[in-house]
Amino acid sequence: MTRVAPWLALFAIAASVSCSRRVMAPSSSPARDTPAITDGRSLLGAMRARYDSGYYRTLSLTQNNTQYAGRGERKSRWRRRVAVPGKLRIDYYPLSDRSGVLFDGSRIHTFDNGRALDSQPGINAFLLLTADVYALPVERSVHLVDSLGFDLTTLRRDTLDGHPVYVVGAVAGDSTTSQFWVDADSLIARRIVQSERVGARDIVTDVRFTKFTTIGGFTMATEVHRYRDGRLVFREDYVDVQVNEPIGEDVFDSRKWESTASSQLR
Repeated sequence: MTRVAPWLALFAIAASVSCSRRVMAPSSSPARDTPAITDGRSLLGAMRARYDSGYYRTLSLTQNNTQYAGRGERKSRWRRRVAVPGKLRIDYYPLSDRSGVLFDGSRIHTFDNGRALDSQPGINAFLLLTADVYALPVERSVHLVDSLGFDLTTLRRDTLDGHPVYVVGAVAGDSTTSQFWVDADSLIARRIVQSERVGARDIVTDVRFTKFTTIGGFTMATEVHRYRDGRLVFREDYVDVQVNEPIGEDVFDSRKWESTASSQLR
């Protein structure tokens, strides 16, 4: 497998979705009546109330990637593990390289051959909007989503792939302002768009969750498409999915990256 370009790896964890992925939500009935949805803040409250304590707490899966470049397609494979709220680890195959990315809830750490390369603060929009909002206090989610530049005062109804959705952050016809799309029935994220200033230009990343299935009682997106400035650049296909299996805390400790990476080879 060919390893993806470093900028795309960080794009997939930090500017997505982030993860998030988008990943799962339970198919069980709502924990309580859904509050009235009139803006982004109330939508986040409704998402939290819908699943309450019924959302998954850990997730493990294998992620098969296709990177679309000017000279053709490049394949790669990652091992992704999540602990809600706020923790995401990606190990690149082959695992013997001990390379990958770790998001510990407040910082993003990158590793190559077991060595720490970089550490920087950051919020993972992918993980926040697809998992953490179902576990965090609503006001904490509101603060984090607002800090990412989503305008919570702007909300509209729309459709996406035939499904009714709520859209937070942008008016109809605006495809470049930061916004997120949430299924009106399940209250699960279906699309995340982020506009970020990089150097002298604005870059728009658009994460779309394109295929769903039910695994272990959870409705899960098993295919994710990522666009950059309107061009498809990355596709994720999720297999070998496990939910609520124990994951040791050391897995998400940046100081123990090499030892936990090596332990996977035993």
